[in-house]
Amino acid sequence: MIKINLLKPEKKEVAGGGGTTVSYAEEAKPSKVSVAALVGAGILTAVGIGLLYFLQASNLANEKRLLDERTLRKAELEKVLLELETIEATKRELDNKIKIIGELKLKQKDAVLMLDKMSRSLPDWVWLSSMSYSGGAINISGKALSNNLIADLVNNLQNSNLFTNVQLKSTTRQRQAGIDIFQFAISCVFIRQGEPNKAG
Repeated sequence: MIKINLLKPEKKEVAGGGGTTVSYAEEAKPSKVSVAALVGAGILTAVGIGLLYFLQASNLANEKRLLDERTLRKAELEKVLLELETIEATKRELDNKIKIIGELKLKQKDAVLMLDKMSRSLPDWVWLSSMSYSGGAINISGKALSNNLIADLVNNLQNSNLFTNVQLKSTTRQRQAGIDIFQFAISCVFIRQGEPNKAG
C-alpha cells in the first residue's frame, strides 16, 4: 500500500531566538557552496599539475638540448685534440729528420776537412792504402819508401790543429820489385770543429 503525505512539510524552529524556521526538505538538500568549492579546488589542482608538468617538460627539454650541445662540443674537441696529437707527432718526426740532416752535414763537412788536411800532411813518396773513421778515432795504414818519411807524416799530423794523440802503431819492411817498402799503421783522433784541442 502506498501512502502519500498531502500535508505541508513541517518546519523546525532553530533555537536561538532568531525566529528562522528550516523545513526538513531544505535540511536534507546538499550544500551548493561545498560542491562549488570542491569543483574549484579540483580545477585549481588540475591547472597546477598542468603548469608543473609544463615546467618540468620545458626544463627537461632544456637539459636535453644542453646535453646534446655539450656532447657535440666534446666530439669536436676530441677531433681537435687528435689533430693536435698528429701535428705534434709530425713535428717530432720533422725535428728528428732535421737533426739527422744537421749531423750528416756536420759529418760531411768534417770528412771533407779531415781528408783535405790528411792529404796536405802526406809527404812525397807516402801513400795511404786504407783509412777508417769512427767516433772521432782514425786508423790509417799505408806505404812509404823510408821510415823517415813515416816519421815526417807523424810529425805533420801532430803539428796540425785537426789531429791529436797521433801514435805510430807498427812499421814493417818488405822488398817489392827490388825496392824496400815500409808498411805502417797510425792511429789518431780527429778534433771536430768547435771542440777544444785534446791533449795527446
